[in-house]
Amino acid sequence: MLGWLRSRLSLALRQAPASAEASFHLGNQHCSQGRIDDAERAFRDAIKMRPGYADALNNLGSLLKDSGRIAEAERALSDAVRCRPNFSAAHFNLGTLLMDLRRYGEAADHLRSSLAAEPTQADAHYWLGNACMALGDARAACAAYEAAIRLDAGHAKARWGLVMAQVPPVIDADTPPGAVVSAFTRALGEIKAWLHAHPRSDAHAIVGAQQPFYLAYVEGNHRHALGEYGQLCVDLMSQWAARVGLPKPAASSGTRCRVGIVSSHIHNHSVWNAIVRGWVEHLDPRFELHLFHTSGVEDGEAAWAERRVASLHRGPRDWLQWAKTLSEARLDVLLYPEIGMDTTTLRLACLRLARVQLATWGHPITTGLPTLDGYLSAEAFEPAGAAAAYREALFSLPRLGCCYRPFRTPPAPVDLADFGVAAADRVLVCAGAPSKYGARYDALWVEVAKQCRPCKLIFFRSEPPSLGAPFERRLASAFARAGVDFQAHVRFVPRLSQENFFGLLARSHAMLDSPGFSGFNTAMQAIECACPIVAWEGEAMRSRFASAILRQMGLDECVCNDPATFVARAVRLCDDKAYADELRGRIAARREPLFGDRGTVVALGELLLGLVAQ
Repeated sequence: MLGWLRSRLSLALRQAPASAEASFHLGNQHCSQGRIDDAERAFRDAIKMRPGYADALNNLGSLLKDSGRIAEAERALSDAVRCRPNFSAAHFNLGTLLMDLRRYGEAADHLRSSLAAEPTQADAHYWLGNACMALGDARAACAAYEAAIRLDAGHAKARWGLVMAQVPPVIDADTPPGAVVSAFTRALGEIKAWLHAHPRSDAHAIVGAQQPFYLAYVEGNHRHALGEYGQLCVDLMSQWAARVGLPKPAASSGTRCRVGIVSSHIHNHSVWNAIVRGWVEHLDPRFELHLFHTSGVEDGEAAWAERRVASLHRGPRDWLQWAKTLSEARLDVLLYPEIGMDTTTLRLACLRLARVQLATWGHPITTGLPTLDGYLSAEAFEPAGAAAAYREALFSLPRLGCCYRPFRTPPAPVDLADFGVAAADRVLVCAGAPSKYGARYDALWVEVAKQCRPCKLIFFRSEPPSLGAPFERRLASAFARAGVDFQAHVRFVPRLSQENFFGLLARSHAMLDSPGFSGFNTAMQAIECACPIVAWEGEAMRSRFASAILRQMGLDECVCNDPATFVARAVRLCDDKAYADELRGRIAARREPLFGDRGTVVALGELLLGLVAQ
């Protein structure tokens, strides 16, 4: 009977005099039947007959968004809110679309407009929380998630987001790092108890919706916290796998070891440049290599890789499709270079899709996932007793553990006067992302500025800028408390092109490491430019990248682990030109073995064959 009524309705709409309303309702009917092309034509007909028809523009925009035609969808939804400024649904649709485009400030504005017109939307509060977190405002994110939960106590994703928002991108000077970790662990326990009391078949959908990415930027051993998190993620995904009957990984039938690499960064990115590219180029013919590129970002690197591997599977696909693709690939080994940076990768890593599954240091901290058999690190990175920081078995490859290719980019001069840097200023490059600078080191930068003046500490703004704004304010406050002129000594500048960054390094007196969370790629680029580095050697792998690079070159004199020595090294590089020039010469003479270290890939191959044989 229902089918007959729908048929009669469709016939009546087709036979009715042409009207915008009739076309609009016909478009909705086509949408409900999955007839997307017919629905699009009907919505466009309605808009043609009534320009400014906000409901039709909104439904057309939603349809186009779901079809992946993002630019057209944005135009339609923008027209809808322009025609009806208080149109809650259109603001919501446009806000979520802009989230996908990483235009978080605009997304937050539209989500707030949606809520102003209709305050009781739990989903709009949830997405506003996501936007606030992306903008670096963890407090506003928590408030939005809590509002969503008040409106819908069963909103599992909002509860999950509230857990992740306990770790802000930049921690206030008044907040002890330990309190942040405790808040995260406590909130994780609360959602675990809630999920146990309210079992639901779709609970797996919260995994990866947000991740504790910024926990890595909090100093300390977080094996326990991330182990609890990883176990919960795997438990939720395992329930889904059992329900759908995901098959267990089968052994490959060929003579070569089938190795898969799952990454959202098979393009010009720090993870690709530091880790994955060397594997693709130098793993020997005993291995059949398959790449699974889970993001839609494309450049020449993917095309280069495709010529060197057995297969390259490209996104975007949803994670269900990726799980099926990987399950059918019959892989012996799966390598995950950067778990913690991508939703799809995390969900896949929670499943058993290959006989051996390994993570590595694209996101340099334990994953906490019991589905991973090992963590690939490097001998130069790890201190004694390092295994205690990992839930996975720790495997340390020789030296820096990677086959890094130099950029060989000709430097382009940078007019530092545009940034307010005077000709007499000593230039000290601080290249870390704002999240890397812990509050307990704020006084260190004040002391460097005092003793190296006239100088400029060059920091870089994040994208979006609001993400790093709390660090800039916190640092300015530290200078003010010490009675040192912040504007006279510090500059926050936009990210530079590769050529300009190399030009800045050539002009600078030194690069200063970020204590607590060092930078591998930036340090390697400084070495390529023969720029001296003042490194801080911490207790965890993620705080030892620059120091490891310098120690490999026999430049232990540039490695520090206390503020006084760090400042003294910076002062000497500013004051003693003869020493600085001599150090540049030693860097240039000793850097070559750091690049193109194929022995690390040979060692990786032997490790993989041994693990598969077990």
